[in-house]
Amino acid sequence: MGAAPAGTAAAKAPGPVPFSDGFESGGTSLWPRKGIEGTGTVAVTTAPGGRGGRAARFTMPDDGRSFRSEIATGRVPYGSYRYSFSNYLPGDWTSYEYMTIVSQWHGGTGTVPAIALAVKGGRWVMDTHWKVGSGPVTGLKHDLGDATLGRWNRWTFDVTWSTGTTPGSLTVWRDGVRVGSHQGPNSYHQDTAPYHKIGLYRPNWKASKGHVKGGTAPVVIYYDDVTVTALSPASDTPGPPPGRPTATKPPAAPAPGRPTASASVSSSTSATTSAPASSSVSPSPSASVTGTASATVAAAPPSSGSTSAAAPGSDMTHLASPGPSSRLPLVLGFCGVLLGAGALLAVRSRGKARRRTG
Repeated sequence: MGAAPAGTAAAKAPGPVPFSDGFESGGTSLWPRKGIEGTGTVAVTTAPGGRGGRAARFTMPDDGRSFRSEIATGRVPYGSYRYSFSNYLPGDWTSYEYMTIVSQWHGGTGTVPAIALAVKGGRWVMDTHWKVGSGPVTGLKHDLGDATLGRWNRWTFDVTWSTGTTPGSLTVWRDGVRVGSHQGPNSYHQDTAPYHKIGLYRPNWKASKGHVKGGTAPVVIYYDDVTVTALSPASDTPGPPPGRPTATKPPAAPAPGRPTASASVSSSTSATTSAPASSSVSPSPSASVTGTASATVAAAPPSSGSTSAAAPGSDMTHLASPGPSSRLPLVLGFCGVLLGAGALLAVRSRGKARRRTG
C-alpha cells in the first residue's frame, strides 16, 4: 500500500471527517499510515464469523522481530468525535498475560497513547493517559469486561479531546452497552492532533524487553466498518450497530471487577494504585455494574499506609449503583399511620350511629 511515512507532510495533514471504510474496496488505500515492525501483515480478506463482505486482517508471528502490525487514519483537529469500529478475536486466540493493544489514539510526539483499547488475559481493558502543564504523565486503566472469542464486537468511543481550555470526556460502548467513561484531561495538550490506529501492537514482544521468540502462538485480529464522525460534546447516544448481519452469540455482561494492582506500561518508574470504580453497562441509565479502574502516575510510590486516590481530573467513581431508596421505610410508616387513623374514625362513626338509633 502507498502509505505516507510518519514524518512526512502528507501523514501530518488533517484527515477527512467523516471518515468511513468497510474495506469493500479490497485494500487499505484510505489509510495514510501503515506501521509494520517485523514480518506481520495487513490484508483485506473475507470477513469471518458469518459477517459477510470483507474485513481487514492483521497478523503477527512470535518470531523475535515482530511486535507491531497497524494502519492509521489521518489526524483531526481538536474537537469532539465518534470513533466506531467492529473487531473480531478468532476462536483460537491464545490468552496472553500482557497487553495486546488493538486500537489506540496518539495525540502527542514522543508520548504513550492518550487512549488505548487492549486485550489482557481474557479481559478488554482501556488505558487513558494525559499530561497537564509541566506535571507528570498520569494514567488510568479501565476494565471493560470479558473478551469473548469467535464473535464480532461493535465499539463506539465518544471523545471530546481536552485542551488547555476545554475539559475532556470519554464514553465507551460495546454492542450498544455502555462499558466505561472518563471525565477530565485525555491528551497531552500539544499542538499535535490525535489520530486513530487499529491492528496489533505487543510492546512486550520487543527485543529490548527481553522477549524470547516462539513461546506464543501467532496473533490474528480482524477489523471492519471503521468510521470517524464529528459530534456535539453533549451527545450521549451510542453509535449504530454493524451494518451487516452477523452470526454471533449475544454478549455476556462484564462480571463485577475487583480492585487490582497493575504495572504501568508508560514508564518503568511509574507507580500504580488501584481503586474501585463503576461504569454503566446497561443501555438504560437505571442499571449499572461495578467495574475496575486503576490509576497510574509517573511519580514516586506512595508512602506506607497511604490510601489510593483518583488521578487528577478522573472520574474513578463514575456512576453509583442504584438501590432501594433510604426514604422507603419512612414512607411505609407514614402510610400505616394514615390507615390506622382512618380505621379509628370509622369505628367511632359506627358507634355514634348506633347510639342515635338506640
